[in-house]
Amino acid sequence: MNSHTLELPCANDIRTGGRGTTWILLCGAIVVLLMGLVALRLYSLNLEYQLADIQRQIVLREEEQSRLEKDLAGLLNPTRVYSYARSELGMKASANMGLVKVAAIRKDSPVDHEENRAGPGVIRKALVWLADSVSRKASARQ
Repeated sequence: MNSHTLELPCANDIRTGGRGTTWILLCGAIVVLLMGLVALRLYSLNLEYQLADIQRQIVLREEEQSRLEKDLAGLLNPTRVYSYARSELGMKASANMGLVKVAAIRKDSPVDHEENRAGPGVIRKALVWLADSVSRKASARQ
């Protein structure tokens, strides 16, 4: 027998073994990337569902706010208040109504007058600003 026919080349075995491992790692990386894409898609679908639910809640709250504003306008109607006062509370319109004007006369010393002149005006402006800021309509879009 010829010794050349029984010899197996070692270099070819090493290259094929290296290629097989590389292909397995490459296929594994592709599978991991595809699973990551599927996970991201599922997460985005979940976020879309949550967004749709929040938008539905916003629409419901806006409809409720509109209904409450209409109810408030109806309750503040002077005719309705007058009829409620007469029918439910038993109140009557009085014929003895009049207007009385009272003139305010302050007798302060000049020193007290100088100290208090700026105080009530500043306090009044601050209270008006506070009442306006609290009573303004609130909106989620602001």
